[in-house]
Amino acid sequence: MKPSPRWKIRRRLVLLSVVLGTGMIVSGAFGLFQGQFTGELVYGGVSLISATLGLYTTFATFDDKWQGVEPAEGEENPDG
Repeated sequence: MKPSPRWKIRRRLVLLSVVLGTGMIVSGAFGLFQGQFTGELVYGGVSLISATLGLYTTFATFDDKWQGVEPAEGEENPDG
């Protein structure tokens, strides 16, 4: 099954957010070792990554449910 174009765009946005959050964490950590107070960058980066991945997972699940996507052959629902 080939993903639709809208999911390709969503995945790019998620990847961009994760890269941005990682950059915030790395630059914040580098600033902390330089003696500057950049803890907000670390907190913001972790928050951005957590929110992005959580929302992506949530909305992907809802989209599968709304679109009526059935489990693949041989795949069973772990929830019963």
